[in-house]
Amino acid sequence: MLEYWYKDRRTLLDFRRGPLGPYFDGFAAHLKQAGYSKGAGCCILSRGCFFNGWLIDTGISRCSQVDETHIEPFLHVFFEGIRSANLSYDPKQAARNSLKRLFSYLFEVGAIKRPKPKPEPQTAYTWMLDPFLKHLREECQLTERTICNHHRQVRAFLDSLGDNVVRERMKGLPAKTVEAYLKQHFEESPENHRRLFAALRRFLRFCASKGYTRTDFSGLIPPVRSYRLKTLPKGMGDSDLQRILDVVPKETPAGARNYAIMLLMMAYGIRAKSAAELHLEDINWQRSTIRIRGQKGGKEVILPLLDAVGEAILEYLRYRPEVSLREVFLSVKAPYSPLDTLAVSLMIRNHMTKAGVKLPRGGSGTLRHSWAIRALAHDTSIKAIADVLGHRYVDTTFIYAKAD
Repeated sequence: MLEYWYKDRRTLLDFRRGPLGPYFDGFAAHLKQAGYSKGAGCCILSRGCFFNGWLIDTGISRCSQVDETHIEPFLHVFFEGIRSANLSYDPKQAARNSLKRLFSYLFEVGAIKRPKPKPEPQTAYTWMLDPFLKHLREECQLTERTICNHHRQVRAFLDSLGDNVVRERMKGLPAKTVEAYLKQHFEESPENHRRLFAALRRFLRFCASKGYTRTDFSGLIPPVRSYRLKTLPKGMGDSDLQRILDVVPKETPAGARNYAIMLLMMAYGIRAKSAAELHLEDINWQRSTIRIRGQKGGKEVILPLLDAVGEAILEYLRYRPEVSLREVFLSVKAPYSPLDTLAVSLMIRNHMTKAGVKLPRGGSGTLRHSWAIRALAHDTSIKAIADVLGHRYVDTTFIYAKAD
């Protein structure tokens, strides 16, 4: 497969020697499959060849002797005295990224063993924090994102306890210490109490059940009152939505993709996650329907494919890379990968900023709220709105479809 990138016989022989020589053909095929252009692929391969030559010079003859610690010494020698005239381009970082791609391939094919992840540093409260995290993961079956949030909140609390986190002192932890922490948080951070209190309440209840504390202090944490219908959804008018669409450069691959995503979300009120997870087979061109997969326990819905949305998607498909991935919306640069929820949300937020549309907490959720508000304004029934939004219960729809 190296012949796809290089024609010179001496260059090919140079690649196929040394400890990494047997793997460059496979790596070259991997880059071609990932969609790299000739220029980008040759840059990555040539840097790998230089690295392989440096390994030979240092006396390394087997691939099993190679690991990622060799990257920095090689870069120090290879780029010694080299300065870039372009301040926005760092040649050393570019080479480092190329070698990391090479190592990622070597790990994948088993040529080099992956380094064992470093264990988290032990702390004075590891003895109770680790079992708590295991409890969240195995018994509560929380998502990793929720576990991460709990981890961060509980660590901040335990750090504030100082020497009280040892077993003997934790047994006699006084209630006033917990109250003092809550009071301090109220004064310094008036927002986001719900997340903190949920994490602490669960942790303190766990400590009492395991006998880490003599008393269950979860009752000290006050409930955070919230009223489901107290606020109006932050939606946008038709003029603002059009301004956002107008700033998208539809003649570029990224622009055609972004325009199709935003039109899709505006037309159906779907979540960023639903747009990111839309597959090619979800669009039935013969029947002019589109399938929206269920999210957050919601139901899957099949909707008519609107002409404007279908045309925008077809326009993007002209630019879409020819890869085996089934997701509709992909990155525009190799290695090609499906967009995730965060990428879609950031894209929408950036275009809102360019269009001068300013809303508190503006983002992908705003498009969903805007659709529900427009549907409500056109006398669409709550049941019909719930069906399009994929809600199993009409009560959930009231959060989105509220009016003054």
